[in-house]
Amino acid sequence: MEQPGGTRPRSAAVLERLSSFDPRSSLGARLALVSLPFLLVPVAVWGVLSVRLASRSERQLTAIVETEAIRQGRAELQRAADQRREDLEEKAWEALGVLSEAVQATGAALSAPAGLAGPKEELDDEAGRPYLARRREGSGAAVSRRYGLTPAALSDLAATRTLEGRFTGLMAGHRLISAIFVTTSSGVLRAVPWQDLSRLFATRSLPPDFAFTTRWPAVLPPGGTADRRRVEWTRPYLDVYLGRGQIVSALAPVYGPDGRLRAEVGIDFALEEFFRRGVLQADPEGTEYVFTRDGGVRAIYVSRPGEAEGGAAARRVEALAALVGAAGGDGPRDTTVDPDGEELLASFRPLTAVRWTYVRTLPVSAVRAAVVARLAPVFEKAHERRVRDAVLALALLPIVAAGVVLMTRRAVSPLRRAARYADAVAAGSAPEDLPEAGRRDEVGRLASALVALDRRVRRRIRSMQGAHDLAVGASLRTAPEETSARLARAAAELVGATKAFVYAWEPDSRRLVASRPGYGVADDRLRGLVLGPSDHGLAPLAFESGETFVSNAPFADPKVSLPLARLVGLDRNAVFVPLRTDAGPVGVLVVLDKPADLDEEDVAALETLADEGALLLRNARLFDELQGSYDRLRDANRNRDHFIQNVNHELRTPLTAILGWSEILAEDEPDRATVATAVEQIRRSAEFLQALISDLLDLSRVEEGLARIERAPADLGRLVRDAVEPAAVMAEGRGIALHVSAPGPSEVVVPLDGLRMRQVLWNLVHNAVKFTHKGGRIDVDARREADAVVLRVSDDGVGVDPADLPFIFDRFRQGDGSTTRAWRGTGIGLTLAKGYVELHGGTIGVESRPGRGTLFTVRIPVPGGPPAAGSAGPS
Repeated sequence: MEQPGGTRPRSAAVLERLSSFDPRSSLGARLALVSLPFLLVPVAVWGVLSVRLASRSERQLTAIVETEAIRQGRAELQRAADQRREDLEEKAWEALGVLSEAVQATGAALSAPAGLAGPKEELDDEAGRPYLARRREGSGAAVSRRYGLTPAALSDLAATRTLEGRFTGLMAGHRLISAIFVTTSSGVLRAVPWQDLSRLFATRSLPPDFAFTTRWPAVLPPGGTADRRRVEWTRPYLDVYLGRGQIVSALAPVYGPDGRLRAEVGIDFALEEFFRRGVLQADPEGTEYVFTRDGGVRAIYVSRPGEAEGGAAARRVEALAALVGAAGGDGPRDTTVDPDGEELLASFRPLTAVRWTYVRTLPVSAVRAAVVARLAPVFEKAHERRVRDAVLALALLPIVAAGVVLMTRRAVSPLRRAARYADAVAAGSAPEDLPEAGRRDEVGRLASALVALDRRVRRRIRSMQGAHDLAVGASLRTAPEETSARLARAAAELVGATKAFVYAWEPDSRRLVASRPGYGVADDRLRGLVLGPSDHGLAPLAFESGETFVSNAPFADPKVSLPLARLVGLDRNAVFVPLRTDAGPVGVLVVLDKPADLDEEDVAALETLADEGALLLRNARLFDELQGSYDRLRDANRNRDHFIQNVNHELRTPLTAILGWSEILAEDEPDRATVATAVEQIRRSAEFLQALISDLLDLSRVEEGLARIERAPADLGRLVRDAVEPAAVMAEGRGIALHVSAPGPSEVVVPLDGLRMRQVLWNLVHNAVKFTHKGGRIDVDARREADAVVLRVSDDGVGVDPADLPFIFDRFRQGDGSTTRAWRGTGIGLTLAKGYVELHGGTIGVESRPGRGTLFTVRIPVPGGPPAAGSAGPS
């Protein structure tokens, strides 16, 4: 409001000046940007010095703590190695004691008289497997196919069975001994406790023809009693028998009183289970090893299995094995090794019970990593204190400087974002929105303009790209359905909708038919979706009016057909765009369910795309129609060739007869008998020509749709016999048996065109006679089944080639189309039969195999209930 005298209030002037203030044209703002570095230099120098001092202190502290941590890690490693060695020593002594007793028991059993053995075991004899004992308790036993069921093997099988109780008692209380087994020199294998031995042979852990071991001397040399206590340990392997993970086996020989090797006894020691379930758990960062010193140092256990498979870890195992071999079983050692470029703390502990050495290692890098992890919170807190001090130092800066920085930042940040957004628009990679677009000042207007410009450019690019993709796809001469699918996908992607499809206009039926496939709409929902021009809905309205209809609230729009909307899954909005061409509309493009409302830009983009799509769809239809016309023309030419070939062959024979006999009658003076013969032959040839011309006329009427049937009550049995009677004479003359099975007189009366159905049957039977050799058989069966009359004509003739079977009802077609073919005919009989059957509303089918005959089945639907009482009988 103006004051009296036309002066404005001072407050209004101040507000106007403030609202028009532009920081970019303010000298104070420029000076603030220049002076800001001078305010920040002291703070920056202090920050750099504090960071350097803090980093130096952290490195020194870390070095001190790492030294102490390595010392403690070494002490802990030694303690753990000693405890693990004691446990392993104890279990090894137990295992060797059990093995020694098992060896003694086995020697006694094998030396005992044969009469002390228990009942005879039954063995299964299956190809590809050894002889397996059938028992399912006590122990498992097998006999190698290499040795067979010899008397020695059967004796050892019975002797080792007596060891079941002894071995079970030896294993009691020793949970790490999973099994005790015996292998005899006669090829007998027995294992306690019982498990299915077939698993060993199924996994190829042991072949069906396994051989007795050769690791021991076959005969003890003089004074060789010490070898009786010799024990060998295997490499670790997977326990297939009992499934207890990685195990090692201790093996010892059994010699008879004569000094000959009789058997080998072994115990399975669950080495992996010992380390996994022991009182002392493995260090998560360290590794445990067990090396043997029998005939060369080798590792039989590594707590990290991957370390024995190759690379630097495998080289570490080799280096540790070399150190064990160099020590030669000396006492405990604790040292630091560097086998593969990584420093390790290592403890070596030899075992006295067995020639093993237990090694436990701990990477120094793991110790250092643990130190860094423990010191990280301390350093983090120190860093937080430094940051807090820096913030306090910054707070001491002049308030004016802080205010200048704040104002400058707030003024420049929106412009920077707007500039970055503009650069992104130019590069074609702008984000969807700009936060400053909601402001009312100049920055807000600029941001809004940039966002609007970006959206229009994107929309125009998508529209042009969609039209281009459609044009490229249509250039491949795709089918109309594929063009419709491409158009639906392009339209949905153009506006960001989730569903789209095309209503295609069918001029013949004058209806709109949903084209499949659509985009985002299942085919079963589009199948059968048909609309007429006068049906309720926006699609017919858009097609008739040529206008685009948009509905952002479809369920409140009375023009929308709610049943159709629910059928296609409409949820949010819809747009119906007519597909128009110079020749008239070709359909309607339907786009559904854009996440946001459809606007004018969406409609403009879709109309542009629809104009291009309509032209492409029309071209696709024209090409499809042209292709169909070409196919029909090609079929017509092929049928013409068949017709000329067949008719030429069929006309030549009767015409030759007529001309020949006419010349005889005209030039000679034949006797009366010859004249009668000539007249009869001329008459038959003329009748054949008349029948051929009649068939051609009938075929023409059927194909042009001029043929009609006249249903009347017909006796099915009489109809069949009248139709078959002429062909029966031909069959009898050629020595072919013709059997007819049909209802008796007046048993079955059905409404049929008797004349046409007799032609159908005569053609089928005549065809069967023509293609059946002498001595063959033809069966004709007629009956009523429920609501249909079924006629079957079968023969055991030459049959039809599978390549010709699909064309057997085509006009002028025969399996042999040459001029020297063995069977006469024009190739229109079966075509006529098919036409007359279809005029009755029925079907005709054929089944055939070359050399096995042919079966024709005719099914004519007839009204009424089930057939009358009585059954068809042969005649």
